[in-house]
Amino acid sequence: MNLHKRILTLVLLIFLLSLGVAGQAQDSISFLTPSWGVPPNGVDAFTEESGITVEVQSVQLADLFSRVQVSAAAGEAAADVIFITEEGISNIVATGNMLPLNDLLDNGDLDLDDFEFLDFFSIDGDRYAVPSYLQLVMMDYNTAKLAEAGFDAPPTTWADFDMMARAAKEEGVDEYPIAMNAIHWSWWLIALSMGDPMFDDELNPVFADEGSKAREAMALLYTWFADELISPEILAGTISQHSIWWSGIGVFHQGWQGSVRVGNNPDVSAHAPNVAYMVLPEVGNTWNLPAGIGIHVDSENVEAAWEFIKWYVDDQNMIDIYNAVGLYPSRISVSSALNEAGAIEGYNVMVEQAMHVNDLPRAELWWGPWVTSVSEHIREGAATGMSSDDIIDALAEEWNELKAEYE
Repeated sequence: MNLHKRILTLVLLIFLLSLGVAGQAQDSISFLTPSWGVPPNGVDAFTEESGITVEVQSVQLADLFSRVQVSAAAGEAAADVIFITEEGISNIVATGNMLPLNDLLDNGDLDLDDFEFLDFFSIDGDRYAVPSYLQLVMMDYNTAKLAEAGFDAPPTTWADFDMMARAAKEEGVDEYPIAMNAIHWSWWLIALSMGDPMFDDELNPVFADEGSKAREAMALLYTWFADELISPEILAGTISQHSIWWSGIGVFHQGWQGSVRVGNNPDVSAHAPNVAYMVLPEVGNTWNLPAGIGIHVDSENVEAAWEFIKWYVDDQNMIDIYNAVGLYPSRISVSSALNEAGAIEGYNVMVEQAMHVNDLPRAELWWGPWVTSVSEHIREGAATGMSSDDIIDALAEEWNELKAEYE
């Protein structure tokens, strides 16, 4: 009898231990993110608080998209939690790879009124991510270098921008005064701020219309490459405009909402402490590029993934991310607290720039493939001497072909 009881006790103990092991397995999640989405202080604090371990998978953004797409073909989750930024809406949200968060958002765990751009990651009423940072595409500049070139205020037209950059180069202030990349962003930034809408209400590519501002913008960009106002290293694709800028090269820099925080950090930037934002010239339009964090539609650890998301968007983590890499908090209470503490440099210029926005159709399924093509065409055209008008015509033709294919 005693032996029988001992056997039963042993069986029960093994069973309970097996439950514990299973529970531990379920309390482990994976987080797929580009490098700038990794919390600066790691995820150990979350594990200590929750008992949930996190495998952080930091990859290049293009690899993040491809991992999600390849895993989807196999019916598997690339990771439990996915960081969504830049062209993630067309590449992984519109394609059905992310879990609608409506029910989780409605359970009261988060103060939804505290988040800006909560609907940015929404399609047909379903919300697929919690915003983690905001990002207007902006420009900043070195005030001391511009003054050395003879100017006491940033340009208000692109003609003045061009003139100031050329003056800085001719007077030996900076050999490569424009820190912009050979990608789609540079073209859009100039075209939108000139007032080109890029697309009409039916998503026709009006950027290709004869005499459009977008044509003017592409031609201007190409003169900067041809006249080496932009470093040849950029065109070669060996370095980004941010790396060039932080090394001390450039008078003007294509940055983002929060880039001045990095530019004036002497531990990172050779331009510190002389970096300031400028409102984009002319009409001044830009576009929004916030980031969010969501759950893969095939995740088997939704509850644990949701706990991680709630932790990721809490006050301290947002503050740490802003301080480390200048990514502007998506929560009103956090950004307000930082501003009141004097931690947000150029706040008034950010507010002014936010009044000039023309968002692009980034949720369309063909947007991602087209964006890749835009950057390839810009680099190829600048390297081969192909005319900017021919590039615009090719991009319009490709847009129409992709639109017809996906619609």
